[in-house]
Amino acid sequence: MSWAFLEPWLTQGKGLLVFGGVLLGLSLVVFVRMLGNTLRAWFGRKPPTALRPRLNVGSRLISLLVAALFVLASLAVLLLGMVLRTYISFNRADHIGVVECLNWDPQERFMVLSFTEIRHGHPGRTQTYSLYGDQWEVSAHVLKWDPGLNLLGMHTGYHLWQIKGAYQDAQAESERPHRAYALQGGQDWLFSLVVFMGEKVPGVEAIYGNAVSRPARAGERYDIFVTTSGLSVRRRQ
Repeated sequence: MSWAFLEPWLTQGKGLLVFGGVLLGLSLVVFVRMLGNTLRAWFGRKPPTALRPRLNVGSRLISLLVAALFVLASLAVLLLGMVLRTYISFNRADHIGVVECLNWDPQERFMVLSFTEIRHGHPGRTQTYSLYGDQWEVSAHVLKWDPGLNLLGMHTGYHLWQIKGAYQDAQAESERPHRAYALQGGQDWLFSLVVFMGEKVPGVEAIYGNAVSRPARAGERYDIFVTTSGLSVRRRQ
């Protein structure tokens, strides 16, 4: 039996949040009941000459103290889960693609690239592109949620847009040939609608275009990620 489905709950702070919340709720119920019983025993006790009521109130006070300690321990677990969840939410980076430069001709300023899209950790089909320029560029539209929704598990949305070549100097950018290719077939209607509505959509903080680029060097591979602030790229060692 595979326990892979438990990994997000154990590694992303969700398990601690749920466990701490349930534990805190139960301990508060026990604490309130113990507090009520202690107050009733204290105010409804017989005169202090009677030994049993004194012992009864004392034992209830000890039980009330133990219940309070459980409340504090539950609160500590819940806070730890919140801290872990906050750290993971705002440092999350989802792997969405791999770019490899297969060939680079510095004389013609021409490159051949391969791009593999990654969805949910699984690689898709690899496409090959011929581009003009000194560097390649991958662009996307990025949907950034409000921080509160990030904490609830809503990660940054994205839609891959284009892969193209670019030149490092402005004159070449104006005069030399260009090529660009659509990724994911360009923009789909749903994402276009969200982009059109923009910040009017509840919970959306910003929608913007974002791109990453690197100089063309044959044999180099780069991983592309989407983070809470947009796209990022990292060279694969």
